[in-house]
Amino acid sequence: MVRASDISRFRKCIKLHNKSNVSDISQIPDFSKYSPIQSISELAPFISTTLKAYPSRSRYVNQQHFYQNQNILERDYLTRSPHPVSLAQLAQYFDDSSTLTKQKLISSGQFVKEELTIRIAHKLHLLQMLPFSVVNNFHFCQVYESYFNIFDRFRRYPSIKTLEDNEKFVRFLKRILSDFNTLNLPHLIMGALECHILDLYPPAEMDKVVSSLLRARISRRLIVEEHLSITSNFNSGKKKNTLVLGDIFQECSAKEYLLEAKDMCENFISDKYYKGIALPEFVIAGDVDLNFYFLPAHLKYLLGEILRNSYEATMKEFIRQGLNQPAKITATVISNKQSFIFRISDRAGGIPHDDKTIWSFGKSKNLAKESLSNFHKLPGLQTVSLYDYMYENTRKSSLTQQYKFTSLEPIGDTNLPESVYNFERPLQSLLKRSSRYKLGIALAMCKIYAEYWNGDLTVHSIQGYGTDTVLKLGNLMHHTDELQLDKV
Repeated sequence: MVRASDISRFRKCIKLHNKSNVSDISQIPDFSKYSPIQSISELAPFISTTLKAYPSRSRYVNQQHFYQNQNILERDYLTRSPHPVSLAQLAQYFDDSSTLTKQKLISSGQFVKEELTIRIAHKLHLLQMLPFSVVNNFHFCQVYESYFNIFDRFRRYPSIKTLEDNEKFVRFLKRILSDFNTLNLPHLIMGALECHILDLYPPAEMDKVVSSLLRARISRRLIVEEHLSITSNFNSGKKKNTLVLGDIFQECSAKEYLLEAKDMCENFISDKYYKGIALPEFVIAGDVDLNFYFLPAHLKYLLGEILRNSYEATMKEFIRQGLNQPAKITATVISNKQSFIFRISDRAGGIPHDDKTIWSFGKSKNLAKESLSNFHKLPGLQTVSLYDYMYENTRKSSLTQQYKFTSLEPIGDTNLPESVYNFERPLQSLLKRSSRYKLGIALAMCKIYAEYWNGDLTVHSIQGYGTDTVLKLGNLMHHTDELQLDKV
């Protein structure tokens, strides 16, 4: 006979369990949702794995490793600070002249090796200071594993003393830029969304963590890309730096990039509705012939995401009101010595969300759930696991079954087939996603990138009328002596 006191205790346990913050969306899924006809005995091995305190396939997030790395991180690397680097120094190959020599190439390689090891060590420490329930989230765990993998490969890499050593190092860098580490960006955002939904970390603090990791990522990639650029220049016989900011920064036409973004948005709209649907008139005003030095991939992403929002909102308002023609969208370009401004104006009825929602990765829990659901639907993202690439004898995903893998070596090139690592660059991949996948993070992401480049992103919305989105970018030719790459 069941006593009333036993029932009371049982209910109390259930109540406490439901209030617990240590559960994780990725760790404890509702298996009955996916397999209502399978018996619990068949699902037991999967449930057992998901309920473990540490991920079963993790090399670095485990009892032996995660908090016991003082000899590696704290003693050897956290005592050293990253070296702030200005864009002028980056373009001058790390000394005061613009002439490229053999010794400068070797010195640049040595700088990249040591600097990236220190910078990634500081970010590992940032992750270790988070509550363990955050890092143990599946997506954050993938980021941590990837960071430590990069850290270990860089710190173990041999010294670069000759041009031959540098050529091997360049191949090593290219592999890191194109392997599973490129998935850190989507995993970071998905982890932030899950932690917000489960109340694992305050949303405002999580926004700071995401911003810090993204800004540091930009700096690291710039350092690597510049070294790859100057190595290519040296090998082609180019000994003089003709561009003040190096080859990774290019002269960009404001008009061309706006028109490219417009064409992309129109294709999205046609794909979402039907070919031949009436499209908004797109007008470019102001300093139409502006040309300026910038990072092409970042400019394409910023203008593309901002215009996408205006086009989607304009079309929804056009359909809602049953108009004959969508309202026009105007891009006004303004420039001065310090900065460049792109003001995108629409008459799409205004933005229904407040500032807190627009600029946060957490947003409301309902919006966060919608964003997370659409992330999970992005083609290819859910078929790729970091563990499939890092360890041998693991259960392969559908993408990797056709290849034979070996473990990643900590130094030099790996033996993994290059074609497997043909992932798109994350920013461009997010930009090219179908309009069906509304992620809700575009403005928050764009603001981080705009602020990194000595600018800002603001939104001025009048409910019932329209919105002005103002993108400000610092003139890199004016800010060349600022310590741009200290944002670690």
